[in-house]
Amino acid sequence: MNARHAARRFAAAVAAACCALGAAGALALPDDRNQPIYIQSDRAERDERKGTTVYTGDVEIDQGSLHISAERVTIAMDGNQVNRIDASGKPAKMHQKPAVDREPVYARALTLQYDVQREILTLIDQASVTQEGSTVKGERIEYFVREQRVKASAGSASAGSSRVQMVIQPRHAQTQPEQPDDGTATPGQPPQPEGASDAP
Repeated sequence: MNARHAARRFAAAVAAACCALGAAGALALPDDRNQPIYIQSDRAERDERKGTTVYTGDVEIDQGSLHISAERVTIAMDGNQVNRIDASGKPAKMHQKPAVDREPVYARALTLQYDVQREILTLIDQASVTQEGSTVKGERIEYFVREQRVKASAGSASAGSSRVQMVIQPRHAQTQPEQPDDGTATPGQPPQPEGASDAP
């Protein structure tokens, strides 16, 4: 395989990865999927046999209102079809607007996993999702895109995180929401996790 062909294959892989991110547009503004995607990182490595592209070192991904920042992002493909996006960091962060008239949804965790085929976003380890002042925290948070359903679970008591935590702001407090300290994205409604066992 000559250098020109290899470069063309790499560019095709990046383009396919961009399409996969566009598939996540169900999470947010419909126009996001039509926006150009910008990926910046210190390094990028493509493994043709495994069908993966790995971006490392201060990775920044932008598409419309979507922003992802992480130390490492792996995009896995099956042929020309992207089937999984994994991001990790301390923490990995994502935010995106669910609608023009809504505040962005912020999500963060040490690991973010997006299963493109099943349309499930999973936040693992020190996970939190915040929108319009309402926050849900747990060691694992799953967002089912098709059903717009959030499921949160706590870690072990020994880890000091034996409870799912949720804070719901009163409606009048949502008129001027502040940007949360943590940051990345998903549902179109304030987080409403299943099985939340602690709602201060």
